Amino acid sequence: MGSPTESYVRLSLNEDLVRSNEQVYAPHFVSVLDPSLLGEVDVTAGIPEGGWLIVNTVMNQLDIQDIVKRKDLNIATIDATRIALDILGRNITNTIILGALVRVSHLFTIEELSDAIMMRFKGEIAGKNIKAIQQAYEETCIYEIGKDVDFFVHTKVPWQQVDLGLPGYKELDKAGVWYCDENIIQVGSDQVNTGSWGEWEILWDKDTCTDCAQCWYICPDFAIIREKGDDGLWHMAGIDIYHCKSCQNCLNICPVNAITKRMKQGPASCAAPEESGGN
Repeated sequence: MGSPTESYVRLSLNEDLVRSNEQVYAPHFVSVLDPSLLGEVDVTAGIPEGGWLIVNTVMNQLDIQDIVKRKDLNIATIDATRIALDILGRNITNTIILGALVRVSHLFTIEELSDAIMMRFKGEIAGKNIKAIQQAYEETCIYEIGKDVDFFVHTKVPWQQVDLGLPGYKELDKAGVWYCDENIIQVGSDQVNTGSWGEWEILWDKDTCTDCAQCWYICPDFAIIREKGDDGLWHMAGIDIYHCKSCQNCLNICPVNAITKRMKQGPASCAAPEESGGN
């Protein structure tokens, strides 16, 4: 529900072995909470052969392999978005994805995770989260390559530096918007598919729209498209889905309900691809 972020945690049955808390450069388990990140971020960077990629998605193993361009990883999929909406009533998947992690990692149990949830949450909220992780554990689809991860292999990816010569603060619009109709700066916002960050697809109904322009004024990302008509006036022409983050400001302000939304992620299937041995 925002720009791509990463977080890290180290787990060990021997707590004396966990002695640092900086970024994990060679993860053995990677959980991806939104499938759009698969094409936006190198989520497999540093994972050794036989590691696990856990994805909140309705895609199958072969589709994921094509996107991340790796076939040497074990893959687990779970439709955490559906479970979150059904049980929690909100698209919050961070606890639910842990149910899938328990299923494949065996680092801790559902009971231990439930105890931790009850320490963090109380009452009905704790109960719903525990129910959600239990359902995730049961519904996780597992596709194994038949190889265990080597916990001692060095797989850290070399540092990647930003190219020199990019525009600095003196060259950029002080408003912080790097794309507009007249003067596009070919870096930053213009090239970043921020539209993949949102959980909803925002839809515009041309026949219902009255061109009141309230959505255009309220959009924080200039994602409302307007075009000048033959009458010399500006008219609503659509939504820039490449940059729309589905904040839903336009949906809430539209006086005639010309703007609606639908969830991007569809129904899940746990059927294994024909070319793969899933279980």
